[in-house]
Formats: sequence, structure tokens, C-alpha cells
Amino acid sequence: MTLPSPPPDPLARSRCAAVAARLAAQQPVSAWSLLLSGACVLALAALACGWAVPASGLCLLAWALGAMLGLTERYLALRLRLDEGLFAALAQGALPDLAALDDALAWLGLRPASPGTPRPLDERLRGTQALMRRHLGVALLQTLCVLIALIAGLHAGLPSP
Repeated sequence: MTLPSPPPDPLARSRCAAVAARLAAQQPVSAWSLLLSGACVLALAALACGWAVPASGLCLLAWALGAMLGLTERYLALRLRLDEGLFAALAQGALPDLAALDDALAWLGLRPASPGTPRPLDERLRGTQALMRRHLGVALLQTLCVLIALIAGLHAGLPSP
């Protein structure tokens, strides 16, 4: 049995609300990456069906890498959406404390049950912010892959001087 941790103070609740708002503001990044993933999958499907001829190996590699990065982005986006809801619940008091949060995550099977003191809030907030940076980095790499694929495709289609 875990001892109940004290409810987060107003400062902690405000930090949770700020991180939840920042997570919500990152939704356009997820939408952009989903759009890029769709473009990558469509390009690869067109190549697989013979509707298009790969302009170059670089072009094909960039489309494939963009699609794989899209899978990584989807995982990170799912984690961030979950964190957004959990931090919003902590900020609003729907989750009374960190022990209740850990218990709910263990019940869902998303975290092993761990008796004792829950992980500190500041550590959780830093972890989520690091996850946001990774998510943005993956979306930027995916954008770069799509740009490389498009440029390589255009370059291969241009006549030589």
C-alpha cells in the first residue's frame, strides 16, 4: 500500500496547466507530420504499384525514411496526448496527487506498479518537455526527408545542361 502523497500545491498545479497548454499548442506539429506521413505513404504506394518510377535511389530512400519517421512521430504524439490529459487532470484536481496518477497508469498497464514515493513532479515535467523536443525534432527530420525526396525527384526530371 502506498502512502498518499500531499496534493500538489497551487504552484505545481499552475506548472501542470502550463505544460498541458504547451502540449496542446504542439498539436499543429502532429498534424503537419501526419500530412507528411500520408505523402510518404502515397509516394511509396505509387512506386510499389508502378504508377511512378523512382527518380533516384536518394529519392526512394528519403520517402521511405520519411514514412518510418512518421511512425516514430505517431508514437511520440500519442505519448504527448496522454501527458497532456494527465497534466490537465492534475492541474484541475481531477487527479488528486501523483500517487493517484501512478496508480491510474499502473491500472492501465502503462507503468509498472511501484509502491513507495512517486516520482517528483518536476522530474515528470522535465521528461515531458524533453519528449516534446524529440517530437519536434522527428517532425523536422521528416520534413527534411520529404524536401530531399521532392528536390531529388525534381532534379532527376530536369534535363542535363
